[in-house]
Amino acid sequence: MTENNQEKMELNHEPVPGYRMAFFISITVGSLYLTLILYHTLF
Repeated sequence: MTENNQEKMELNHEPVPGYRMAFFISITVGSLYLTLILYHTLF
């Protein structure tokens, strides 16, 4: 078989509930922490 005739394999999984919210919370906390550091270094 040539490369054009082969089927493409796809790896997928079911999403785990709660990870999206944990991701956004961690990004928010990290951003607030960096903002606090920047604020204290400028003032």
